[in-house]
Amino acid sequence: MMTAVCMGAFLSHFTAGVVNVSLPGLAAFFDTDLNRITWVTTGYLLVITALLPLMGKLGDRCGLGLVHHSGYLVFAAGSILAALASDVTVLLAFRVVQAAGAAMFQATNLALISHYMPKERKGRALGLVSTCVALGAMLGPAAGGWITQWLSWPWLFLIHVPAALVAAVLAFRFIPLREGERLRTEAARASDRLGAVLFTACVAFVQLGIPSAAAKGWRSTGTMLYVGGALVTGIALILCERRRREPFLPLKALRIPAVSGGLLLSCAAFLLTNMLLVLLPFYLTGPLGGLPPSAAGLVMTAYPAALALAGPAAGRLSDRYDSGRFMVLGFVFMGAALAVPALANGHLPLGWIAFVLAAAGWGMGFAASPNNRFILQHTPAEHIGAVGGLIALTRNAGMGFGAALGLGVMSADDAGGPLLQAFRSAFGIGVWICLGTLAGLIWLLFHGGLHKQSAEAGRREGMQKPS
Repeated sequence: MMTAVCMGAFLSHFTAGVVNVSLPGLAAFFDTDLNRITWVTTGYLLVITALLPLMGKLGDRCGLGLVHHSGYLVFAAGSILAALASDVTVLLAFRVVQAAGAAMFQATNLALISHYMPKERKGRALGLVSTCVALGAMLGPAAGGWITQWLSWPWLFLIHVPAALVAAVLAFRFIPLREGERLRTEAARASDRLGAVLFTACVAFVQLGIPSAAAKGWRSTGTMLYVGGALVTGIALILCERRRREPFLPLKALRIPAVSGGLLLSCAAFLLTNMLLVLLPFYLTGPLGGLPPSAAGLVMTAYPAALALAGPAAGRLSDRYDSGRFMVLGFVFMGAALAVPALANGHLPLGWIAFVLAAAGWGMGFAASPNNRFILQHTPAEHIGAVGGLIALTRNAGMGFGAALGLGVMSADDAGGPLLQAFRSAFGIGVWICLGTLAGLIWLLFHGGLHKQSAEAGRREGMQKPS
């Protein structure tokens, strides 16, 4: 079971890295500009983010296993079709198919672990998923560079097909298609199509507005249209969901402080780390660092390497002890990682940059796995798929917010001052966000009753038999 689930976690992050590094080559082959070819990546991420809650809800309704396993087949089909594309428009269309498949297994993998793994192994399993995410992020760019140099561009997509098919075979063989009658509640069977459409539209407007704001500013016409669209669809979604007997969003679960607070913490964690991961390559390859891209890429591997070590360790520890203390430790590491470049008065040696990346990876490992376990531990069984989709959504949203915030602050400061000061300003804002998040987490743990909820959920979990 874990092999099939972990292969999906690896694939979903591996494919982004493989294609990202090859965008200039794709632009040259299809004779198009970089702005359009960038949609090969942007559109893929947008579709995944918009579909994650929908696929999670579909898993609650039709069976988590059915949606998860079918996702591998859809992903493989999209990969084959993308490799056969004759022009960039066709390529973009088939990337949508590939993204839909990825959303299907991303939205349901954590829910499957929560449902099938015994209590004493859930944290370790979630840690293994974090490790596979890190390995995919680490190996994707290297594989993309190698394919671009030695093979033709269709192999950027065909490389995923064997792994996706093997994962599908393992999933259909070892993971049941449906989870049993106890999850087939009226809430799971209910269909709120209007809520799904409004939510997808709202997420799409937000995801399109972030890069528009970073590139053109918040006052540009395009950005204002996206902001207006997000506000209109968001307000309509709230009004719609309040009137529904069984809403699209899992409102019952979101009213639980441990679930809603954990989702916000997940978004903050990915915002902080992605801000770091987006800005440091500019530092390393720019006039301050002066490294060639290959050397900069080698330095950047400190982050996924640390995450690969910390994720399973934190998962095992969260099986034995309260998750809250490890989440606090994770954000302390992230704050330290952001504080070093924020306080630097001059050029940072490579050793310090490697430390910053390793501390961020270690912090993410200790924050993400225990937090995911914490959220799923408190989620009602009938909403486990929908909340699993929201966990993946907050991850993608946090990454987008972090990239836009970091680049936006740096660009604004760079226009009127030295480059070093621009970097310091961006990382300084990250430090303040981390401190605020840490304060909120501590308050929730010690004054919001989450430590009591965690203990009660642990006792309930211990009384349940593994499926």
